[in-house]
Amino acid sequence: MQLDELQRNARDIGPVGASAPKITAVSDVDTDRFERQKRLEGWDQKRIADSTALVAGAGALGNEIVKNLVLLGIGTIYLVDFDHVVSSNLSRCIFFRQSDSRRRSLKAEVVSKRAERVTRNTKVIPLREDLENLDKKIYKKIDIAFGGLDNLAARIQLNIDCYYNRVPLVDGGMEGLQGQVQVMMPPDTACLCCSLTEKDWDIIWSRLSCTGPIGERKMPAISTTTSIISAIQVQEALKIIFGIENYRKNKKWNEFFGEPLLGKRLFYAGASEVFRIYEISKNDKCYVCGSLVEKEGLQRAKEKAG
Repeated sequence: MQLDELQRNARDIGPVGASAPKITAVSDVDTDRFERQKRLEGWDQKRIADSTALVAGAGALGNEIVKNLVLLGIGTIYLVDFDHVVSSNLSRCIFFRQSDSRRRSLKAEVVSKRAERVTRNTKVIPLREDLENLDKKIYKKIDIAFGGLDNLAARIQLNIDCYYNRVPLVDGGMEGLQGQVQVMMPPDTACLCCSLTEKDWDIIWSRLSCTGPIGERKMPAISTTTSIISAIQVQEALKIIFGIENYRKNKKWNEFFGEPLLGKRLFYAGASEVFRIYEISKNDKCYVCGSLVEKEGLQRAKEKAG
C-alpha cells in the first residue's frame, strides 16, 4: 500500500472518537459464559450443572475429558487416578507442568486444582485410589462414567462396577493415530467384556496372578488423537445426559442431540481420517453381563432369600 493511499484511508476514517459510536454497556450475549451453547436447540444448562460424572484416569484422555466437561459447566466430577505426573505426560496433558513432574505430584490432585482455576462452576474431586478399591457408593452419586484408562484390567473393573450399578459408561482408548469409543448402557447393550477374546482374558489373569503384575506396554500417543477421542466421548455423554429420561420412559432419544453409540464401537483411523462404526452384540457367555451369569445371579439371590 502506497503512502498516499494510507493518508486517504486515514482521512476517510477520521479522528478517533470524533463521530464513532460509543459502547456504553456490555450485552448479556457476552457476559454469560455459557451463552453460545445455550443457543443449541434442546440445551438445558441446569441439567448440565446438576449432573455428576466419574472420570477414570487422569492421563491424556482424562485431561481432555475434564477440560471439556469443565467448559460445558458440569456440576461435579469425581476424578480417579493413583499415579503421579511424569515428563512424558506433558505433550498430551493440558493441566500438567514440568514442575509437577519434578515434584512427582499426583495426577488427580493436579488436574483438580488446575481445572477449578478455569471456572468455579465445576467441583472436581480427586480420588487417589485404584479403581478396585474405590468406594462403590460413588456409583450411586453419578449420572455417567468415562473411561480414560491405559490398561485392560482397570477398564474391566470400571466396566463391572458401572454395569452392576446401572451407570452409563463412555469408554475411550487410543494408540498412535488410531482410537476408539464405545458406549455401554446397562443392561440394554453389550458391555466392554462382551467382545474380549480368550487372549485378552489370559493377559488379565497373568497380570493379576500370584506371580505379580506384568509390565504394561507403553503405547505410542499424540495429542491430536487424544483430543478427537475425548471430544467424541463427551459428545456421546451429552446425548445421554439430555436424552436418558426420555429413553427410559419411551425408548426414544433427544431429537436434536441424537442417539448415542449404543451397542456400537466407533473406530477412528487418523492416517486416512476415516471413522467406522461396528455393531457389538451382547455375548450370552460374557463373564459380566451374559444371560448365563445373570441367571446364576438370580438363582443365588433366590437361594439367599429362601
